[in-house]
Amino acid sequence: MGAPYVSVRRLVENALAAMLAAIEIYNKPQIAYRDEITVTLAVNAWELALKAALRKANHPIYYPKRRGEKYRSIGLDDALARVTARNLWPDSVAGGATTANVRALADYRDRAIHLYNAPGLGAVIYPFMQQNVLNFRDFVFEMFGRDLAASITWQLLPLGSTPPADAVRFLNIDMTVKAPAEVQRFIGDLRRLLDDVQASGGDTARVATIYDINMQSVKKVTSADLVVAVSPGADAKVVVRKTDPNQTHPFSMSDLLAKANERRTGRALNSRDFTVICWKQKLRDQPRYAWKHSNGASWVWSGDALNLFVNTSEADFDAMRREYRDRGRSAD
Repeated sequence: MGAPYVSVRRLVENALAAMLAAIEIYNKPQIAYRDEITVTLAVNAWELALKAALRKANHPIYYPKRRGEKYRSIGLDDALARVTARNLWPDSVAGGATTANVRALADYRDRAIHLYNAPGLGAVIYPFMQQNVLNFRDFVFEMFGRDLAASITWQLLPLGSTPPADAVRFLNIDMTVKAPAEVQRFIGDLRRLLDDVQASGGDTARVATIYDINMQSVKKVTSADLVVAVSPGADAKVVVRKTDPNQTHPFSMSDLLAKANERRTGRALNSRDFTVICWKQKLRDQPRYAWKHSNGASWVWSGDALNLFVNTSEADFDAMRREYRDRGRSAD
């Protein structure tokens, strides 16, 4: 007897239901075990969505059957690994960074399920959870054409009696503050995840997101690249995203080319290739790829830019070089 039939549609429906339940529970004003339940549901949503992606591509989601035992479906770690190995991550979703984000939440979930998490970890996990929802929305939309946002009928504005924790401060080592050993170990694990993503050229913005909530007129917001969402029908609620270019855009031009060439096959890219793709794709006009301080002379580049260089074919680079070379001839 073969492995049981698995419906991709049912997997996707349940994945969406699990993530929506996580969002709803987190935003309840009074509930015990909030962080643990939310993270558990979010990780469950990812496992179901990853299995749906594998089945959509006709890949198995069961381990080989052992005699006398039932079929066992793969776990989260194997699902992440198989989606990566089979190149199923959509181009718009940074697979390596998204994997790091999901594993950070899975670590938190495992601690909660098997024992308990130390006080204070909920504030640390929040920016990872926020980015997890955004990554899930993008993944499910790109893979299955289903929009998580379509099921959320109002703009959520988390409020509390104390201000939200500054996750950047939590992730920095402060030798003057003695945190519980469990918190220190967990933060250390999160920092290693971020370091690994950055070292591999991944998009660290896909790992964790820090938000500020500002009550001000939309017309006063001049940094368009900071605006993430504006509540429809009201011009007084603006959600802005704090970014640190040292994390989101860590590469100089030479660093970017060197790392891209390490991951590419074929001829090595050079400064000419860099020039033509920046010209053709208008990369300097897109904060997702490029950033330059208003008083600085040099541009710096993101993990998304690195992935673009790695994934652009040699034929496309050659075509862009020809187009760049011939750009003035049509006017003669």
